[in-house]
Amino acid sequence: MRKINWITMLTILIWMGQATVAYAITVTDTIFDRKAHEHDFAFGADIGFVSQMESWGTKWLDKNGRQRDILQILKDQGVNNVRLRVWVNPSGGWCGKEDVVKMAKRADKLGMGIMLSFHYSDSWADPGTQDVPAAWKNHTVAQLELDVYNHTQDIINALKAEGITPRWAQIGNETKRGMFYPTAQTNKGGTDNFAKMLKAGIKACKDIDPEIQTIIHLPDGHDNSLYRNMFDQLKSRGVKWDIIGMSAYPRWSHLDGPTMITKVMANVKDLKKRYGTPVMVVETGHYWNKPIEANHYLVGLIDELIKDGDPGTFYWEPESMAGYDLGAWDQNTKKPTEAMDAFLGLKHTEVTWVMRASVAAPEDGQTLDDGDNVTLKATVEHVQGRSANVEFYLDKKLVGSAIGQPYELAIDHLDVGVHTLWGRAVDADKHTQMTDTILFYVGQSCELEQGVMVNPDEKGGSETWNVQFMESGKYLLAFDYEVEQITRVDLWVNGDSLGRLYFYNIANNITKKEIEIPTAGEYELKIMAAGIFGIPSIKILRIFPLDQQQVPIQRIVDGVGWNDMDDENVEVDVYNLAGQWLYRCGARQLGVTLGDRESAVVSLPNCVGGTPNIVRKHRLK
Repeated sequence: MRKINWITMLTILIWMGQATVAYAITVTDTIFDRKAHEHDFAFGADIGFVSQMESWGTKWLDKNGRQRDILQILKDQGVNNVRLRVWVNPSGGWCGKEDVVKMAKRADKLGMGIMLSFHYSDSWADPGTQDVPAAWKNHTVAQLELDVYNHTQDIINALKAEGITPRWAQIGNETKRGMFYPTAQTNKGGTDNFAKMLKAGIKACKDIDPEIQTIIHLPDGHDNSLYRNMFDQLKSRGVKWDIIGMSAYPRWSHLDGPTMITKVMANVKDLKKRYGTPVMVVETGHYWNKPIEANHYLVGLIDELIKDGDPGTFYWEPESMAGYDLGAWDQNTKKPTEAMDAFLGLKHTEVTWVMRASVAAPEDGQTLDDGDNVTLKATVEHVQGRSANVEFYLDKKLVGSAIGQPYELAIDHLDVGVHTLWGRAVDADKHTQMTDTILFYVGQSCELEQGVMVNPDEKGGSETWNVQFMESGKYLLAFDYEVEQITRVDLWVNGDSLGRLYFYNIANNITKKEIEIPTAGEYELKIMAAGIFGIPSIKILRIFPLDQQQVPIQRIVDGVGWNDMDDENVEVDVYNLAGQWLYRCGARQLGVTLGDRESAVVSLPNCVGGTPNIVRKHRLK
């Protein structure tokens, strides 16, 4: 069975409802149990460039950003075997006998197995170039056979002298058309000579240690006809190999990753059945700057090879950062890309969400009857279809949780008024999502439309509502508002100050105030800006009866006007906001009208700095 383990790798997101407020994240799927295959599968890497890169001053970082020995980093990433290319007499010494022995000792010290990739050339050997080493240039076929034998034994004996025996020896590198062009070039009539060179190299290995597995390596692992044609000819000439080695690069094969895997595995299965020997992918790779795509390809290939019982695969130069674009190290961060996690059995997938959680009931804006039974509900979608635990936060307090589906929580009693509700979903791997915060209401209320505003953007600005209360008692004022910064106002009821209210720049916030109405009748409710930011933008002002009274109604009246008095003989008393009487004069003199209201709080035209005053009709006792 496939073991699934989801882990957020790139970004832990804060989620708001159905949409994210951050970037795509990466989740990780465990495709195979890496430890279970430590001894039956080669999780390999070709490291032929390492010593040369180190001479240039190259430094590698691990996934945590720590500078460490590259072989140790590779081992920590799951690599248990390394492949070392061997050149005969290379310029500079890189990949020559001394360099190969040095690198083999480093790998062996870390418990890594060794594969030797004999190129039988002083430099690169591949389908395009199979140059004879300079020292063997004019040798006959018989002499070249002896050269191959002696060189192969020389390298292996040098390792044996250090107590190291290679697990595999690759006799030639990507020998699609043979080697030692044109002497042993198969498309130039040199197939017999090529078979002789392979036999010489294989014999050199077996004469030292029969346990060394010999490999004949071709490119284009997707091309079944290439492999059938070559190995049919070699078999007919008596060549006996232990393993068929292949290169499998999506880039050079001009195939996408999934198609490449399909074709390679079909070829592997056919070759195993046709020749009775194992098949190993001794070279593969993908683009370093497409790490997720590379990870998918590599983990998919390894998984298929493991399930097929094949011996292993080797990534060619994953540590390369010298401009080679098929490595697996980020050339900017100097860290391994997600491709390397394939050796640990981990498949990374970029997604825009892991879970989607939302409140299902009550609905946003819903009004519930004033009853005792309320059920809070949430819904959770998960990319893997798994369940989560949901905590319910009512009015910013944790009130309980639902473990597993359905996500429901019964509440015995909710007070009349406005309530906020949100949920927090957490799955087994600690993925977390917050739902939107919703507002819902318990009990009926009067919803007041916009009131009369005077200088709303200035200190002293106000908004006034006229409300008809049919019964006395306690009422709850609930202001649903928007502000850009913290705003404070004073609340007045019929000219009497009831204290200060604060409005914060917080989503879905409600400012509440409980008031008491002494007698039935029409009342003026007013908020007046106590700071320089004016009054908040009130979306809705709701008034909830708290003593089971009738719901009040809003009275739409004209606002305070200037110089349009209907009754120029009305006298008014003017007070400051502290309630201290200042003077008495005609309303017309002040330039205001009260209509059928008893009082108002206004900024008078002749007031210094626009300071508001309380204006009340003067009545004779």
